[in-house]
Amino acid sequence: MPGKKVSLALSFIAEAPDAAAKILEQSKVSEVAAFLEDLPLDYQYQVIEQLLPSFAARLCLEMGSERAAAILTDLQTEKLARILRLMPKGDTDKVLANLPSKQRDACRQVLKYSTRVVGAWMHADIIPISMELSVGEALKVLQEDPEVREQSYVYVTDRDSTLIGRISFMKLIKSRATLSIKDVIERNVPHLSAQMLIEHVHSMSVWNQTDTVAVVDKEFHLQGIIRYCDVHKALSQSKDHSYTQSHTPGVVSGITGVYGKTLLVLLNNLMNVIEPDLKS
Repeated sequence: MPGKKVSLALSFIAEAPDAAAKILEQSKVSEVAAFLEDLPLDYQYQVIEQLLPSFAARLCLEMGSERAAAILTDLQTEKLARILRLMPKGDTDKVLANLPSKQRDACRQVLKYSTRVVGAWMHADIIPISMELSVGEALKVLQEDPEVREQSYVYVTDRDSTLIGRISFMKLIKSRATLSIKDVIERNVPHLSAQMLIEHVHSMSVWNQTDTVAVVDKEFHLQGIIRYCDVHKALSQSKDHSYTQSHTPGVVSGITGVYGKTLLVLLNNLMNVIEPDLKS
């Protein structure tokens, strides 16, 4: 694409990636793949993060496993698993093989569960800490992964990965470094079984205590965490198959009003766009 067209597309995607995704979903998969190939990787990521999983899966098949993995690598595990479930197993395995090992292992953990149960919607890439550590030792372990600061709680397990307790990240920082982890954690941890049907957990009293709950298997081994908003996503997944409301004339006219008809034509027709009049 000419430079000015690319500049317009990048500006639109940066400011409204969700709107850009909705427009691209109305186009041919092959055209979208060609369009994204001309964009920087972080912009490709912004778009694919907003796409319907069904469209994103077809797009990944069109792109090929290596290119798809490069874009998908920063997606949350739950979102990534939703896309991979919709691809043939052989292609799913190829994408997984090209992902970093930590993300690959977390995604496989989620993929082993049916989409009807809690395990399919959990975040499996959390970092638990051992109950045998001191506070200072635990902080050193956690400092190796900056994403841990986004967690509400740090979960504690024994050597067999059995869930023992949890502690808020802020409380951990404020605790004396020489204290043992097992002496500062809360033991009664809200939790759900990974095999519980997702529709049964929405109204459970566990959400009265917290918006983030540990997920365990039948041996009480820590599998991951699930948030209340993840449960909402799971319950609304059927919208992926009847995605009509977001394509109403009101959405299109709103985009046109902000960015002009030229950009709407650009994103709708992708590589076969009508040459816009960009003269000042």
